[in-house]
Amino acid sequence: MTVTRKEEIKWRHRPFTTLIDTSFENPPIHEDHPMRPYEYFKRYIPDEIFSLMADNTNVYALQSATRCFKPTSSGEIKTLIGLHLAMGVMKMPRVSMYWEAGMDIGIFQNTMPRDRFFQLRSHLHLVNNLEKPAENTDVFFKVRPLYDVIRSRCLELPLEENLCVDEQMVPFRGTLSVKQFIKGKPHPWGVKIYFMCGKSGMAYDFLLHQGTTMELSQQHRKQLGLGAGVVYHLSQRITEANHKLYFDNYFTSYNLLELLAERKIHAAGTARVSRFARPPLQSDKEMAKKPRGSCDEVVSRDVLMASNFIGVGRMDEVQRWDKKKAQFVMVSRPEVVKLYNEAMGGVDLLDQLVSLYRTDIRSKKWTLRMITANIQTKDILDLLHFKMNVAQRLVRVHKTVAAKRGRPSMSPEPQHVPERPIRRPFQDERPLPEVQYDMVDHMPNYDEKKEATRCKMPNCTGKTHVFCDKLTLHFIKCTLSSI
Repeated sequence: MTVTRKEEIKWRHRPFTTLIDTSFENPPIHEDHPMRPYEYFKRYIPDEIFSLMADNTNVYALQSATRCFKPTSSGEIKTLIGLHLAMGVMKMPRVSMYWEAGMDIGIFQNTMPRDRFFQLRSHLHLVNNLEKPAENTDVFFKVRPLYDVIRSRCLELPLEENLCVDEQMVPFRGTLSVKQFIKGKPHPWGVKIYFMCGKSGMAYDFLLHQGTTMELSQQHRKQLGLGAGVVYHLSQRITEANHKLYFDNYFTSYNLLELLAERKIHAAGTARVSRFARPPLQSDKEMAKKPRGSCDEVVSRDVLMASNFIGVGRMDEVQRWDKKKAQFVMVSRPEVVKLYNEAMGGVDLLDQLVSLYRTDIRSKKWTLRMITANIQTKDILDLLHFKMNVAQRLVRVHKTVAAKRGRPSMSPEPQHVPERPIRRPFQDERPLPEVQYDMVDHMPNYDEKKEATRCKMPNCTGKTHVFCDKLTLHFIKCTLSSI
C-alpha cells in the first residue's frame, strides 16, 4: 500500500471537474414475507447465544460458590433479557419498583421473582473466565461471542449507495481500561464503537475501540493514523465500485481519500487543514469578509480537498438563520456540502434509535452495559412497540404460568363502599401469535363474573366464562388445538 508523502502533494487553484462515473444501483431487497419483530431479532441474536449464556452463567455460579443458586436455562435467560428490554420502555426510577405490588406490572410480577432477577443478572456470563487464553489482548473477551454474532449478521446485509463512518458511545462510568471521554456527546463517558452505517441508519459493520489492541493493521495505523485507519479498515466491507462514503474531520486525511479513490470508493468529509500539506486556501479572516455561503477550492493531482469525487459542483441555495439580521436568509451551498449533509447522519440516526428506549443499568460491571446495549431495529413498527413485542416474546413463549407466591391471608377483607366503575373505551386485546400457538401451559379456567365475556376466537360471536390461564383471554373452546 503506497501513499503520497506530504512534501509531494501539489495543489492548484482551479475548479474540480468530475470525469469519473459515480452512478450506482441499489441492490433489490428480497423478503418472502414481512418479518415479525422476534424473527428480525433472532437474525441478530440466535437461540445459541441464550444457551451459551445459560451454560456459562451456571459455570460462574459454581466457580463463585454461590449458595442457593438454582441452575438456569436458555428459556430463563430469554426471560431475563426480555425484562431488560421492557425496562427500557417503562423507565422506572428503581429496578425493584417493577415488582412492587402497587405498580401491578404483570410482565414482571408474573414471570420472574425479583430476587431471582437480581441473582441471574449478577451472575450473567457469556464465557468461562478460566478459559481466557494466556496471550489474550482482547479487552472485550467477556462479551466477544455476542458482538461476533451481531457483526456476522451485519456483514450479510446488502450495502446502500450512501454510507458513513462515525463513533457511538455505550454509556459507562465505571472502571474499564478503554473507557473514553468525548466532549459534546450526550453520554460523554463510555465505551466507543466505530460504526459504518447507511443513510437509513442500518449498521453494516462496526469496530470496538480498545486502543493499541484493536483489530487494525499496523501498516494502516502507521501510514494513516488511528482515525483514517479505522475508516480504511471498515471500508474493506465495500467490494463494489461507486459507493459514496462520508466521515467527519476526526477521520479525514489526504492519504485516506487517495487510497479510497484507488478502490473506486467516492469519499468526502469535513477536514482539518493541518492534515493536508498546507493547501493554499484563503484564511478564515479573508473568508469572513465574503458573503455567507462563499467557498474556496483547491485541487491536487487526483484528490479534491476533503473529497475524492466532488467539489463545489452545482451550487444550490438553502435557508439559514442570520443572527445579526435576526431572520432567515438564502445562502449558497456547494454540492459536496449538500451530499455530506444528506448522507452523514446514518450513525447519528442509529444512535438516536438506540437511546430512545435504552435499558439503564446502574452497575459497576461493564459487561452488563455491553450486553444490554441495544441493537438496531427496523421502523416498520414504531420502535416502542417493536421492543415491547420482542420483550413479550422472550418472556412468555414456551413458558409456564408462574404460580402466585405466598399463603392466603386468614384475616377478613376490609369492608369498603364499592366505587362506581369507570367506563373506558373498548379495546380488543389480542395475544402475540407466537405466544398463542406455543402449545405450552394453555389451561382452561372459570371466572366468577356475573356476565359472560365475548369469546376471542376469530369469527366467534358467543360469550363464555371460560378463559385461558396463560393468555387471560376468554375462549368457548379452550383447548390446545384451538388456542
